[in-house]
Amino acid sequence: MTGKNIGKIVSAAALLLIAALAVAAVIYLKGEHGGLSPLRFTGSLANLLGLCGLLGFVLMVALGTRFHWIERFLGLDRVYRIHKILGVAVLFTLVGHALLRTLFFSMSHGGKWEWSFLFYFSTNNVPLLIGHLAVYLLVLIVPLAIFGRHRISYWLWKNSHFLVYPAVALGFVHAWLEQGKRFASPSNLLFFLPIGAILIFLSAYRMMAAYRLKRRATWKVAEVVRETNDTSTLVLERPEGPGPFASRKAGQFAIIRVHDGKKWSQPHPFTISAPPHSDKLHFTIKAAGKFTSAVPSLAPGAKVLCEGPYGIFSINFEKENDIVMISGGVGITPFLSSIRHALKVSAESRLVLFCCNKTYDDIIAREELHAASQKLNLTIVHVLSKVRKEDLPEGDEKTHFENGYFSSALASKYVLGLEASFYLCGPPPMQIGVLKALKESFGVPPWKVRRELFFY
Repeated sequence: MTGKNIGKIVSAAALLLIAALAVAAVIYLKGEHGGLSPLRFTGSLANLLGLCGLLGFVLMVALGTRFHWIERFLGLDRVYRIHKILGVAVLFTLVGHALLRTLFFSMSHGGKWEWSFLFYFSTNNVPLLIGHLAVYLLVLIVPLAIFGRHRISYWLWKNSHFLVYPAVALGFVHAWLEQGKRFASPSNLLFFLPIGAILIFLSAYRMMAAYRLKRRATWKVAEVVRETNDTSTLVLERPEGPGPFASRKAGQFAIIRVHDGKKWSQPHPFTISAPPHSDKLHFTIKAAGKFTSAVPSLAPGAKVLCEGPYGIFSINFEKENDIVMISGGVGITPFLSSIRHALKVSAESRLVLFCCNKTYDDIIAREELHAASQKLNLTIVHVLSKVRKEDLPEGDEKTHFENGYFSSALASKYVLGLEASFYLCGPPPMQIGVLKALKESFGVPPWKVRRELFFY
């Protein structure tokens, strides 16, 4: 499932939720009050939006806590995308709650719109004061989280996320106080007590996870191996053993931080290019920024905080007979891990690997891939965008060279099985072109292509 599809699904779900809330308010008012008035409808819909916003708040916190069982189902990259979309949905829901409550107040006091209700911060009405603090805190957090990632310091951006916890706690207390004596009713207790317990659990889990991370996830640099002129493989080792990485799958990734002697760096996700049976972790990294450009200069023994494994971009060689892997540049890394694993288990699947690069010298692990093709039922197609057709190297029965970009013609030329499983990893613009080509050549819809989505 693509990030775009997730956005459509969440947007559609939000619209259906709002419609359902409106219908619920109508049914409730007709059944309980024998009629429907604009005032009652406005108040009930505002309250329903507030309760749903509170539930969405809790779900947003849960997604940001990185539960492994959620991550194993969706993948961490998709969890983050849903978390971001949900944050916007919750913001609009609670702002809608505040606006409808303002409308309700205005209708109850002569019908003139009272803007002052939105900016009421007096201790004379404590529930309203707490509710406004929660909403305005969210108004600060969500835009900062979405747009501040590369505009403010990482420390400020990261720690601003922790404001979610007091914001949701304030929202919970606001709803509790607004209920007054009705809070002790069975229906209210059934709603509020589980939410309170979940909030306490999520806060405790997050603190424990941060404490355990530095104790269990510290690795050391074993060596850095130069792959191409701008790509190196970082090799990590851990005397205590691989820990949670012992049960990893080929194609998964980790989030790493490097210690400079004073503090830990910002976190960066990289695919583990070593096969699952390796006790060491390999990360094949292309120099594309300050952090990645510094990787070749890391000295043996340097401390690296390694969190994971994450991701669901794993090939099942036992269940899939025809597998097509399409990589762009350093997007080859999950497929390197998969091919190394295929050699270990003597996989019999028919494999086709498209390696899309600019030039011959940009190809990562080209000799290793060629050697693997001699032992597996593996066809390798190197697609070089900056090499003319007449300048292409000579291939052989298992290794082929093409110029240009991945296209429907290339797909039709080398992919034989229409029932093949398609895997794609590369930069977003390249992925868009590949998805279009696969649909043109085989009628494969985008949602059937397993993709590793870049994030952070």
